[in-house]
Amino acid sequence: MVSIVIPFYKRLEHLRCCLDSLSLCAKDFDEVVVSDDGSDQGTVNQLHEMIKKYAFSVKYVWQPKKGFRVAAARNNGIRHAKGEYLIFLDCDLLVLPGTIKHHLSLARKGRFVAGHCKYLGEDRSNAVMQSPISPEILEKHYGQIPEREIIKTHRRFIKRTILIRFGLLSHRKQSLGGHFSIYREDIERVNGYDESYVGWGGEDEDLGIRLVKAGIYGRSGIRGARALHMWHPKELGEKHWEQGPNVNYFRRKNRPLYCKNGLIKAGF
Repeated sequence: MVSIVIPFYKRLEHLRCCLDSLSLCAKDFDEVVVSDDGSDQGTVNQLHEMIKKYAFSVKYVWQPKKGFRVAAARNNGIRHAKGEYLIFLDCDLLVLPGTIKHHLSLARKGRFVAGHCKYLGEDRSNAVMQSPISPEILEKHYGQIPEREIIKTHRRFIKRTILIRFGLLSHRKQSLGGHFSIYREDIERVNGYDESYVGWGGEDEDLGIRLVKAGIYGRSGIRGARALHMWHPKELGEKHWEQGPNVNYFRRKNRPLYCKNGLIKAGF
C-alpha cells in the first residue's frame, strides 16, 4: 500500500492544485494523508468540503498550532498513514503524470528516493491556479522551464551519494530533495522527523543525515519524478533557513541516529 503524506497550513488553493495534479495519477497510490499544522476552524471547514470531490481516499489529521511545526505534522501524517511505502510532498507541489510511478520504480528497502522540482514564478503560478489542472498544462509549464538546473542537481546528488558511501564526504552533505519517498520501516529506524525543529528549516536536512548514518542511502529520482513548485512568499523573506531559529540545534555535535523527540516519544 502506498500513502502520500502532505503537510498543510492554510494554503487551500495550493493544496487544491496539488490534489488536482494527484487526481491525474490516482491509480498509482492508495491514499493521501493531509496533515494540518493547526489551521483555523474556517480553513478546516473549507478543506473538508474541498476534499469531498476527490475520487481517491483523502484522510485529514490536525495538530494544535504551536509555531511552525512541519516536522511534527509529517510525523502525524506517518502515524495515520496505512501504507508500507510513504511519499512525502508539500502542498505547493504539482506532480506530473508518471511522477508517483517513478518514485515506486526506484523504491528499495534500505534506500530512499529523492526528487526535485522546477519553480514557477508568481505570474505562472497564478495562471495555473486559475485554470483546470491537466496533463497538457503541466507538461507545457514544465517544458518551458530549462532543464539545466534539474540535470545539475541530479548529477550532484549522485556524486555526493557515492562519495558519502565511500567515506570521502561527510554525511552532513546528504539531502532529501524537494520531495522524497521511503519504506515506512526505514524511516521508523531513525524515529522519523525530529520534532524539536520548530520554525522554518533544518528538519529535512537532519532526517537525511540520520538516514545515512543508519546506512539508508539516497537514490536519485530527480529527472524522472517531475514536479512544479508553485510560488508563494518565502517563510524568511529572502533569507536562507540557516539564518532562522533552528541553525544552532542543527549544528550541534553528536547528533543521535534515533531522535528522541520523533515518531515515538522518549518514555513510551
